[in-house]
This record gives sequence, structure tokens and C-alpha cells, in this order.
Amino acid sequence: QQAEPAVFEKSHYYSTFGQLVLDTYDDKYYPSRGLYFDGDFHLYLFSSDFNDNFKEFSIGKARMGAAFPISDNFSLLLETEGGFKLGTSEISSFDFVLGGYGAKLINNFIPFFGYDFLSIPGNGFVKAMARFDLEIAPNNHLLLAGNFSNVQDDIFRTGDWFKEPDYTGYAIGYGLETFMGPLEVYYSWTPQNSDGNFFFSIGYWF
Repeated sequence: QQAEPAVFEKSHYYSTFGQLVLDTYDDKYYPSRGLYFDGDFHLYLFSSDFNDNFKEFSIGKARMGAAFPISDNFSLLLETEGGFKLGTSEISSFDFVLGGYGAKLINNFIPFFGYDFLSIPGNGFVKAMARFDLEIAPNNHLLLAGNFSNVQDDIFRTGDWFKEPDYTGYAIGYGLETFMGPLEVYYSWTPQNSDGNFFFSIGYWF
């Protein structure tokens, strides 16, 4: 007899949300100056409740950054972001998951160098990132990045968000600006693991 396929989530969720965006970056992918802020808050009020465990909950997240020119073709990008869950719901479908690079940012998937996609889950996180960008020729970028994060359930309630980062990752890469969007390749690694990862990104992220 053939086994029934496992279904982890089949609910429909109904929410209200608000978003605030400030973006003065001079380039979406390779900014050399400007400020950025994106705050997002979702309140989930109702569900079709496939798993019979729905309780009202909220998800909030924010990302902010600044880009600084160091010289004519050399710049530094600094960004920080964080997210949290409010409520006692056991639903984990909307939790944050860190890892990977080069994919469309859907749900609460957060890029993180040094780890593969879907590697670090939790309902709360903080992350900081620094990236140096050297434009070695017009539209050709040599990139060096580092990111640092703490991720765990209820991280802001426990106060562990302010401790030394549990997860670190670094990357060196190359980016080419084309009419199709940026073509990028990164090699990334982490001191927590001996294995490195290559990440590729082709074209615009819609």
C-alpha cells in the first residue's frame, strides 16, 4: 500500500500589514552612497487552520543600511537587520530562515554568507553585514563581505540577541553589471564549518 504524502502546512492565512521604506542608495545592487530603511509588520488574524493550532500572531522585521564612498572606485556598504515574532502561536511556517545568496527574497528567507540555503531557522534574529566593493573596471566589481548573526526562538525576550554572534560567514565575489541585471559569483565560508559554498546570481531580482 502506497504511503500518504506528508503535508506540513495547507492553511490559508489572512493578515493586515504595514510597510515603511526609505531608499536613497544610488544603485540597488552596488551602492556607493546613500541610506536605506525597510520596515515591515504583519498581523495574522485568521486562518483556515489545517493543523488545528492557530493563534493570532505577528511578524515584524526591519533592515537598514548606509553606503559610503572611500575613494572614486572603492566603497563600503554596512547593513543590519532583525526580525521577531509576537504571540504564542506554534506555527513555524513564517519563521526566519538564514542561509544562501542569490535567490528571490520570499517569505522570511534571509541571505547569509557561509551557510547553504535554509540552514539556520528561528522565530527571531539579528544580523549585521559589511561589504567592500572595488570597481576594478566600469561595471566590474570585486566584492569582499562578512556577515554575523544570532538566531533563535524568542531571542529578544531572552536577551541573547546582544551577545557575541553564534553564526559568522565571509565571502569573496565578482559582479558584472549587464542589461539583464547583475551577474554574480561568490565563494563563501564560515569558521564554524570546513565546507565552503559557491553562490551564483543571474539577472535582476524581481
